[in-house]
Amino acid sequence: MSSDEIVDPTFQHDVSIRRVLLHLVLPLLALVLGILAVVLIGVHSYRTTRAGVQSLTHELLGAVQHYIGQEVSDYIMPAAAGNIIAAGMIGHVPAAVQERVFYSYGGAMLRSVPQIQSFYLADDEGHFTLITRRKDGKNQERTTLQVRNGHKVFHHDYYTDDGEKIGEADDDAKDYDPRNRPWYKNTENSDEIKWTQPYLFAADKQFVMTSSMRFKAQDGHTLVFATNISLNELSGFLDKIKVGKTGNAIILDSKGRVMAGRHLMQQAEAAGWDPNKMVLNPKTHPVFARGFDHYRVRGVGAHSFALNGKRYVTIASLLPNSSEGWILLLSAPESDFSSFAEQSSRQSLQFAGIIIVFSIVLAGLLVRQVRRSERSDRRLEAQATQISREISAVQKVAVTPRLFEQSNDSLVLTEQLAQMAQARRASIWRFLHDGSAMICEDSYDLKQDTHSGGFEMSRSEMDAFFQAIEEGEAFTVARAAVDPRTAQFERLVMREVGTRELSVHPVHNAEGIVGALVLEDASMAEHLVYFVDLVGSITGVRLASIYNRAADQPDAQSNADAMHQALLQAASLPATRFDNMLMRAPQMGGVSASGIYPAVAVLVITFSDPVVDGSAETAQLLALIDHLATEVQRIALERHLFAVEVAGHRLICMAGCTAEEDPTALVRMADAALTMRETFMAALSASNLEPVFTMGLDYGAAFGGAVGEEPKVFNLWGQTVSVAELMAQGASDAGTIQVTERVYTELRDRYLFRSRGAFFAPHLGLARAYILAARR
Repeated sequence: MSSDEIVDPTFQHDVSIRRVLLHLVLPLLALVLGILAVVLIGVHSYRTTRAGVQSLTHELLGAVQHYIGQEVSDYIMPAAAGNIIAAGMIGHVPAAVQERVFYSYGGAMLRSVPQIQSFYLADDEGHFTLITRRKDGKNQERTTLQVRNGHKVFHHDYYTDDGEKIGEADDDAKDYDPRNRPWYKNTENSDEIKWTQPYLFAADKQFVMTSSMRFKAQDGHTLVFATNISLNELSGFLDKIKVGKTGNAIILDSKGRVMAGRHLMQQAEAAGWDPNKMVLNPKTHPVFARGFDHYRVRGVGAHSFALNGKRYVTIASLLPNSSEGWILLLSAPESDFSSFAEQSSRQSLQFAGIIIVFSIVLAGLLVRQVRRSERSDRRLEAQATQISREISAVQKVAVTPRLFEQSNDSLVLTEQLAQMAQARRASIWRFLHDGSAMICEDSYDLKQDTHSGGFEMSRSEMDAFFQAIEEGEAFTVARAAVDPRTAQFERLVMREVGTRELSVHPVHNAEGIVGALVLEDASMAEHLVYFVDLVGSITGVRLASIYNRAADQPDAQSNADAMHQALLQAASLPATRFDNMLMRAPQMGGVSASGIYPAVAVLVITFSDPVVDGSAETAQLLALIDHLATEVQRIALERHLFAVEVAGHRLICMAGCTAEEDPTALVRMADAALTMRETFMAALSASNLEPVFTMGLDYGAAFGGAVGEEPKVFNLWGQTVSVAELMAQGASDAGTIQVTERVYTELRDRYLFRSRGAFFAPHLGLARAYILAARR
């Protein structure tokens, strides 16, 4: 026999044992140990959860009790608080209008508060008035107690909810005297709110309780105002409440009578419509009956007990602001809250099976790892390309001359941000020194390849957006219109170009957070963290110079000096002349023969038509108009305006009506517009009137001249006048100054603006409008 044919059985046995141990026994043992660990953890989790559920049950019931208690208190509150309000209203008016005030208040409450059933008003002489909801729930009935031919009758007037009378009727009142009714008698010798026992209306199936209050009228008579509140709605609310899965709630009084709860009308019918017989029946409500017994013995709080082999938890508490010490009683089986512990144990076993399956799946994941490695290589190549683009962008930024000087616009920052982030628009915003507003230093629209800026956003308009920036963390919102932090920004800034996604990066420097970089619809924003941080640091250095100047306030002095210089240059112009309500232009010596003016600033102010009811109001209105006209004349003289015309409810102010272009005309007109707005707002506020005016401003060519016989009247025509009037008519809010893009372009360095959006003008097409907010 050849030696190759000799087999050592011992050696093969050892190899087989090792192979089995390595490939079968050890993995199987690890799997069994894993399953045992999951089972032990599940058992321990079940026991721990069950122990915690018992304490959690009481806390959950307490939370539900607090919620229901608050709802019940809110339900009853209109009856209690309404009595105080009605007594104050009726008690302080003459007797002749008491009934009108009563009907006005009652009708409004019946329309808006569904649980209110009716209102009573009676006095110490036996007069009685009632307003109630009709059976259809839509109309109202007004009833008064009258004496006709020595007999008492109830006179009924029927009205719609809109106050239109639709019918009337009478019926015999017999010997009815409101002073003998419980709601009247229980207020004797008291000025506090009193409640009656609930009573049932079998015909309407209404369970009603009355609160009443006694007070003195102006004529010295004693009045009692009463409110009937329906408990049916409260029972409907409790009927829908689910405590746990099968538990519910009920409201009892101190004697155990049912005030509100599930199947209230069935209980009332079983009790023969007698509220005193509506007590808890241990046969129909065994759990509540046992819970009420625990309350009477042990007081308020949570109590546990076993009933018919099942454990229950009840919680009893007193309801504030209720009548006769109402008690809220909640009940639920403990199993409603502990069943999830059993579900957790079953889920643990399911997780064990899932773990086994996952162990098998892991082997297949190794194959996928190779493909993922290939994708990682492609990503690395894409990152390398991105890095190259970032390096190129940084180089373009770095070679920009005077990069850190605020006097240089450095438009390269927003351009590179938009290009690198593939954003529709990139903008730089800075806070004012006091943080009350933000100014757009530059905004670059990548699609249109245009720059803009000078927009202003106040903190009062978008406080949530300001606070989000001041937190100092960058954030991205996929839908800016629905996020509370960015909703207002989307409406005022983004909606005009149709962008949806917003990325905001706060700008920091030594002063703190001084502004923000804002990217709209930036698909690559999340991959540009370092580049955005670099641009943010550069922007912070640039904005630091602005904050330093703001501390010394040289800009404000510069603007004041510029305005003073503009007024000095305009001093040589002919003085404005006035003729009654027509504030005329100066004589035609300063007007070119052709009547064509290359650069005219036109301000149109429109007022709402006044509504007056009598001669006294007319006199007050005329005095106010006279005051406003006087102020306009004063401002026109101070700002050297060319002319001011009044036409009905319109006021037209003009400046720059000269043959040669007047460079100060628009500045003087803008300053006059802001001064007039502040003057009008103050005058209207002093007269307790809302702002009833809008203002529109445009700047451009126009033609005009003096017309008519002596004294001749100056008139101005042209597209500038028409567009200014269009701006005034289309202003979004009263008291605002809406200007055209031509005005914004000229004044953006001197004044603050808000973007208004696009508008359409005849013969011009689409253009952009802005709101002149304030001086810089």
